[in-house]
Amino acid sequence: MKMKNIILSAIFVISIFPELTAQNDTTETQKIDEVIVRATKVNQLVHNTPVSASVLNKNTIETMHINNIEDMNSRIPNLFIPEHGSRLTSPIYIRGIGSRINSQAVGLYVDNIPYFELGSFNFELYDISKIEVLRGPQGTLYGRNTMGGLIYMYSSELTDNENVSLRTDYGNYNRIKSVLHYNQPLGKKLIFALDGAYTHSDGFFTNNFLNTSADSYNTYSGRMKVQYAPSSNFKINFSVNYEKNLENGYPYAVYDTTTQKAFDINYNQLSTYHRDLLSSGLNINYKTSAFILNSATSFQFLADTQRIDQDFTAKDLFFVNQVRKHNTFVQEFTVKSIPVSKIKWVAGLFGFSQLKNKDVKVNYGEDAVAAYHLPGAMTLYKTYDQPVQGAAAYGQITIPVYKFKFSAGIRGDFEKDNMIYNYKRELNDNLTQIQDVDTFNTYYQILPKISVLYEVNNDINTYFSITKGYKAGGFNSTFERDEDISFNPEYSYNYELGVKARMMNDKLSLNTAVFYIDWKDQQVYQPVPSGRGAMLKNAGHSISKGVEFELNTKPVHNLQIWLNTGYNDVRYLDYVKDEETDYSGNIIPYIPEYTGNLGFSYKMDLSGSFFKSIFFVADYKQVGKFYWNDANTAYQDAYGLFNANISVNTSKHFEFGFFGKNLLNTDYNSYYFEAVGNSYVQLGNPLQINAFVKIYF
Repeated sequence: MKMKNIILSAIFVISIFPELTAQNDTTETQKIDEVIVRATKVNQLVHNTPVSASVLNKNTIETMHINNIEDMNSRIPNLFIPEHGSRLTSPIYIRGIGSRINSQAVGLYVDNIPYFELGSFNFELYDISKIEVLRGPQGTLYGRNTMGGLIYMYSSELTDNENVSLRTDYGNYNRIKSVLHYNQPLGKKLIFALDGAYTHSDGFFTNNFLNTSADSYNTYSGRMKVQYAPSSNFKINFSVNYEKNLENGYPYAVYDTTTQKAFDINYNQLSTYHRDLLSSGLNINYKTSAFILNSATSFQFLADTQRIDQDFTAKDLFFVNQVRKHNTFVQEFTVKSIPVSKIKWVAGLFGFSQLKNKDVKVNYGEDAVAAYHLPGAMTLYKTYDQPVQGAAAYGQITIPVYKFKFSAGIRGDFEKDNMIYNYKRELNDNLTQIQDVDTFNTYYQILPKISVLYEVNNDINTYFSITKGYKAGGFNSTFERDEDISFNPEYSYNYELGVKARMMNDKLSLNTAVFYIDWKDQQVYQPVPSGRGAMLKNAGHSISKGVEFELNTKPVHNLQIWLNTGYNDVRYLDYVKDEETDYSGNIIPYIPEYTGNLGFSYKMDLSGSFFKSIFFVADYKQVGKFYWNDANTAYQDAYGLFNANISVNTSKHFEFGFFGKNLLNTDYNSYYFEAVGNSYVQLGNPLQINAFVKIYF
């Protein structure tokens, strides 16, 4: 590790972002608020949790205008989420571990509802009260496919008071977002809430060939929540979320890896992505004097259609029409200790069933017929039926001894995947059966975790943990050889040493962690032999090592400053792709050398009868250099984005202001891939200026 890299990584930042809103008492406003992490399932303070965790609260989410999961990019140490051309998938990386296709490597939960598919990750965020990000494997409590970490989102709690609010944002590129929130008590025991949202954008980029937007969209969202609490010890919550996305896509341009320059977006067939996403959950919570019982039942339905010019050129080569339907049922039962217990424990049973169906139609255009010397027009038809079932049992316990807290947990995780695949080819109006596959795989894993936390004093804790990570194997949706039909599981062991401190009479908090991840059988994204599509293969051995640092302070009344960083070195130790290609020693693509964010918030109290306060927020997030491919021949240089917000609060239940993203109009590339012999990039979003108004009724 070069010294300059250590210095650079110490400059850039991301924070926990505790509560930004000041209170009336000056002494209290100078203290860093204590933050509870609920994703640990035993509701622990961040300060007392032996895991690297960051929390974004409601004020942070709103003032930083985090409207979707991609807006979280680089706001958390070693969290990187590149902007993708559509919501078909959402590549998410924590500590260098992630996935671009197939199953996720970072878990996502929203109000106890697990999101199992990358195609469901990118949805509109509104009325979200908190986002927790746990870095490192979370397999003991959350099982498969949480190797990198976990993102847990919570919508706002229902309240006993009737309240209504309306917010509308408008910005350049004709970007609109309107959100209506309504909370209504229906007696002493029943509360009802309803949210609705509409978003629109004309898009940032133009497809020159068609002279149409390459990334415009309309999104319609709604959420209903009902809470029934017959007693203080018994509570039932039911929620239904629906979102419809209508997108033009994709803003991909041919890229010259030699000059590191992108050509104009220029492809000949209109491409779109449409998605319907329905998520519902029923949570039942019952408290006794000795333990707490909880049942979480959820159902998620995803239906989407992708129509895509797969070659992204002016030639008439390939056009793909893909239709998916996913139905996911999940049931989890947990029992855990009450908050006042000295010994903290949790145990649970988990089961799921997922029905996945996909139909793919590939049309070869006139130019493809000539280029590939085909005897005539050709269309490929592929159907996939992939039911998946799984079950798990787990438990974790924390025992205090003197100044130590010893924790141990274990999970048994079982999964069965089925693949029923049919492939036909139509050539000159003759339909021929090409391939028929009916097979299954089973996976079983034991996922342990141990940790010890030492309380140096009331303000400083240090901890060490060892955790096993696991991502299940599966079946590729694109393959051209029998050996590529499936891929094996991948495994990791995460070793972590951390310190958490609160200093200067709780005016400053400091969290830091050093980690080393030993990573085997990594599922590597690579093109199929023909280049028309992508699949997963297993690499031999990789490592991820780095450091995370979070600093947050309230030095004076109404002022908060955050300054943190994440440094990550992720590379292949042993990856021989074929007899001619050895990537051993190369840096794993899509992982920035460092990420960070520096910012401040300041509330100016006013003495006027109408204007009560002005709130300023500004931040600069930095992304270090990273590579786009395994060969390390294509890369993105380090870049930074400056964002700012100013809002005015009045005494008449009224708030208005302005915010901007990428105010320096920095040029960068946000996504890269290789297909049909070409390299492609998506340009990063340009400068955005917005105005907003929020009314409380």
